Amino acid sequence: MKGCVNALGYIGLEISDLADWRAFASGELGAQWVDREDGTADLRMDDYASRIRLHVGDADDLAYIGWEVADAAALAALAQRIEGAGFEVERPGTELARERRVYDLIRFRDPEGNAHEAFYGALQRTDQPFVSPTGAHFKTGAQGLGHVVLSVRDDQAMTDFFTDTLGFRLSDYIQTEVVPGRPLRITFLRCNGRHHSLALAPVPLPKKIVHIMLETRSIDDVGRALYRCMAAGRHLSFTLGRHSNDEMLSFYPVSPSGFDVEYGWGGLEVEDHSWHVVTHDTNSAWGHVYQRPPRPAKPENN
Repeated sequence: MKGCVNALGYIGLEISDLADWRAFASGELGAQWVDREDGTADLRMDDYASRIRLHVGDADDLAYIGWEVADAAALAALAQRIEGAGFEVERPGTELARERRVYDLIRFRDPEGNAHEAFYGALQRTDQPFVSPTGAHFKTGAQGLGHVVLSVRDDQAMTDFFTDTLGFRLSDYIQTEVVPGRPLRITFLRCNGRHHSLALAPVPLPKKIVHIMLETRSIDDVGRALYRCMAAGRHLSFTLGRHSNDEMLSFYPVSPSGFDVEYGWGGLEVEDHSWHVVTHDTNSAWGHVYQRPPRPAKPENN
């Protein structure tokens, strides 16, 4: 389909605690931290100059999602498709493109107001190779950064937007109680060989983002990160487990901004010609036990 998204390219986050994010993302998860002149930071996971951009602010939530397309013609075709569907497209030009470390981009919003960008020509720092401070190696390349799960109100309208307008394909559904007592159906969408680059969860959360997922190339990277997070006292929303649909072996530490980061290995790769859509009745084949957040300590009476 002409003008389709190829991969999740980058994510922008607005965060309030830069120091704790550095300890978490770099020291515990193994991303490479790169300070920027404006006092914020890029997180690298491969030869791309930036995979996660950290902006300082009070929201502690998603700022924008950047979707990668093949080239200038694909970007123009995608802009035409989005406008044809009745959504406004902004063409911010070279200044923002330079800020995002890409050649060109457009901006638009989905039916629920989340900010998205589409781009091509990401800057590769081949003269400055990616070096993880923990020795981690991440699975990116043609499959992109990983995946992002959004909290949605109208999952059908959002599914229609991403499939009909941006060219995503439906992978499957999970219909279960991820958190005990809260039944829901999660929709999983793909744009390349990764089982899903986007999932839509109709959960009443105060944040736009449910979690982001980073995939490593070694099960040992997951185990080492798990024990670093535990040693640092990070709360795990879900313990180590393997998902039923994409077969990812992962755990879920809570980020300093209050949403989860899934950290995993062994995700399923999908071939369009042989894939068929099913509904799973459980979130995980094993593990991923939900752990309630600890209650704040009560102040002592003087």
